[in-house]
Amino acid sequence: MRILVMDGAPAGADAQAVIACLVVQDGVPTLLASRVATGRGAAEQFPQLATDLFAQCGWTHAMPELVGVVVGPGSFTGLRASLAFAHGLSVGSGCAVVGVTAGEAMRDAMQAAALPFSALSLCCTIARRGRVFIEMPGEGAATQVEAHMLDTLALPAGPLLLAGNGAQWVHDAVAGRDDVHILPLMQPDPLAIAATALRRWQGDLPPLAAQPLYVDAPEAKLPAAGLRPAPVPPPA
Repeated sequence: MRILVMDGAPAGADAQAVIACLVVQDGVPTLLASRVATGRGAAEQFPQLATDLFAQCGWTHAMPELVGVVVGPGSFTGLRASLAFAHGLSVGSGCAVVGVTAGEAMRDAMQAAALPFSALSLCCTIARRGRVFIEMPGEGAATQVEAHMLDTLALPAGPLLLAGNGAQWVHDAVAGRDDVHILPLMQPDPLAIAATALRRWQGDLPPLAAQPLYVDAPEAKLPAAGLRPAPVPPPA
């Protein structure tokens, strides 16, 4: 099976959006090639980077059989750009599109690192306005993601292992605790994304819509006076 994976979730000037081509042999993904786009709007480069990757791997745009894409939490623009491209490929070639969260894709690495501490793993993602998204990926269960203010952060009882691009923020916010550890893993690698997408596609993980995972409620609101009436057609 040929898999294309995309992670456009990282946000900010230091963001690293990743796109990669992999093949599955005997149930195990193998990386063929990858590209990294950096900075704000990095995921918007995915269509051109995919063309470059396909040429390197001898693929065409019709050849990916599965697209695994990180649905969040993370950059509003990056998630929309990567998912729009994924669904565009699906419409054009008929390939399946599977969404995974950042925490789901990092779960195995986090749990392996947490084992010596008997720690609970938390995936921490930088958010706007002094907040952080904290994801608690579960084994065989739907992932849980919540937004927290850093200055009033209350974490579960420890020991804890933090990963993700917001791990240092969270660690600093609870500096008085000695039972909180950091795994220096900022985001999932392509192999982990592909393996998680494959598990979901095979039905080994609960279903998850391949749509942006927005933790916050929509900020746009309907006008107080209601919507304007529909236009009235001119008389015949």
